Amino acid sequence: MNKRHLAALALLLSACGSETSVPTIAPISALAPSASPLADQHERLDAIGTLLTACAARLRGEPVDPADNCAKVMPDVAEVIGEAEKKADRLPPSTRSAVTEVRRQLGEIAPCEPWFAAGGQSADARLNQQCGDAWRALYKSYSAVRNTA
Repeated sequence: MNKRHLAALALLLSACGSETSVPTIAPISALAPSASPLADQHERLDAIGTLLTACAARLRGEPVDPADNCAKVMPDVAEVIGEAEKKADRLPPSTRSAVTEVRRQLGEIAPCEPWFAAGGQSADARLNQQCGDAWRALYKSYSAVRNTA
């Protein structure tokens, strides 16, 4: 994760305030088994999970600065999922399935960058539905990967 992503994370987290309705991805427990095939990715999985959680708060109809555009985190998601895919043969079936679903959802979200930049809203109800559904599915699948790592 580069400095721009860390700065965006700080801005996004400060914008969240004390909202409790935003879903969260809790940090991987310090007691998580080190035998996990994804043990070397725990820190990155947590950091990206935090960014995705912050994006959920941003998708409430407010336009966002291009630097805070939630689509900007997608390359980081793709990279960490690529690392998980390399270890797919050592992952439990449910985690492999979640990794596959994250990869599929990254493709579904690709045309949604303008939607993210507009704060998760557009005048096109179909686009709102398509991108909202893709966002929720990506978040759910990523959470499954992260939580089983």
